[in-house]
Amino acid sequence: MFTKRFNISWIGSSLMMFALSYIWHGLFLTDFSRLSYPKELFLVFASFVYLIIGFIIAKAFDVKILENRFKRKPIIKGAVTGAAIGFTLFIISTVVGVSFSTGSKLENLLLDVCWQVIEQSFGGITVGIAHFFIFDPTSIIED
Repeated sequence: MFTKRFNISWIGSSLMMFALSYIWHGLFLTDFSRLSYPKELFLVFASFVYLIIGFIIAKAFDVKILENRFKRKPIIKGAVTGAAIGFTLFIISTVVGVSFSTGSKLENLLLDVCWQVIEQSFGGITVGIAHFFIFDPTSIIED
């Protein structure tokens, strides 16, 4: 389960998504300035969340459902896997966030879903790149 390939793809994916999130929310948007608690605490929580998301993407990448369609295309498989996870996370966060927000405009929701899908797609691409470049002898035995 926790092979070298999996661990590197999991951590790499988490780091990629965390960096993209920091750039998006910290540099392009003014989300950090609107926090009602210390930014450092937010970043600690966010790092744990991205470790969980990276783990989910890395595990979902290994699901056999997409194996036949993307047999020799790990980067595309990663992008599709990440996009699906990103859309799912957007739906969950929107439903959970209803009780915490005063409302969002349709334009904001569309921007959020696009960003979530893009961010998790890059996480999936990172997993695909790791699977492409890191040799894992156990994957030969499993086939």
